[in-house]
Amino acid sequence: MPTIIAKPFDQEMQRLLSETSAYHAGELSAKEPSELPEEIYIIDAEDTMVGYGVVWEYDNGKQLIQKAEQDYFSADERYLEKDFYIDIKNKKDFVFIEALDVLKEFESKGYAASLVNWLKVKYPGKRMYVYTLDKSRNFWFKQNFEVLGNTPWMTYN
Repeated sequence: MPTIIAKPFDQEMQRLLSETSAYHAGELSAKEPSELPEEIYIIDAEDTMVGYGVVWEYDNGKQLIQKAEQDYFSADERYLEKDFYIDIKNKKDFVFIEALDVLKEFESKGYAASLVNWLKVKYPGKRMYVYTLDKSRNFWFKQNFEVLGNTPWMTYN
């Protein structure tokens, strides 16, 4: 059974991520500190980092809209995300899962699901959002997330 450990998302953690082969590691290791949350959640199995999650807590929908427009939407394709804008604009007090990665040698062992279940307990009753890739969508369906309209976004709760 893995343990989830909150660690400061500092330069040392960015350096550690730059040395891993996880999907989001390169991009996260290159971000400015102001673009990162204060903590990163490490998935630990027998004193080994097997994966991690980057999670943001937001007070209002405008904060996630800003992040989405900066990191996910191109200006000329925002109209394709109308379902996202409609759903999120008036939301309050929710969670955005920016990254959930398991290192390649530890994939398919339930570690990612363990982190999602841990987040569900940590944030009971809170709505969660994730921007999915085609290859990860089935994983999110298995975690009981639902597609948000006609977008790559999925939600839980």
